[in-house]
Amino acid sequence: MKGFEKERKKQSNQPWGMPHFFTFIIGSTIILILILTLLNHNEFKLENILPAGISLANSILAYLVSKKKQGERSYKKMMSDIKTWTIIRFVVLALCLFLTVMLSALEALPFLFSFIGFYIMHQLITLVVLQKEANS
Repeated sequence: MKGFEKERKKQSNQPWGMPHFFTFIIGSTIILILILTLLNHNEFKLENILPAGISLANSILAYLVSKKKQGERSYKKMMSDIKTWTIIRFVVLALCLFLTVMLSALEALPFLFSFIGFYIMHQLITLVVLQKEANS
């Protein structure tokens, strides 16, 4: 039993959890925005900042939905809720992108490419953190 207790203590000290998720995802977003700013000759562009915010909000919502307490819900009900939230997030995300591009508020290609980059980064971070939390 003592070996098991030591192993359990090792795992509980891993830096994965909600505060670390927020620090990691917000920190990496800021770093990427700063890199894009340097590439844009030290000019903050809305084409980079807006997609970062949209994608960040989407990833935080996804994380919070996945961490929601289950209570008395069955597995089937939980998966149904996750599916519903995923569809809602996707539709809202698509509407945000569509309206921004159609209103010609920003340059479409830099906006979309920036969004794709932030989206992929945020999804990878979310998946890695959720996997590490599940393993600890």
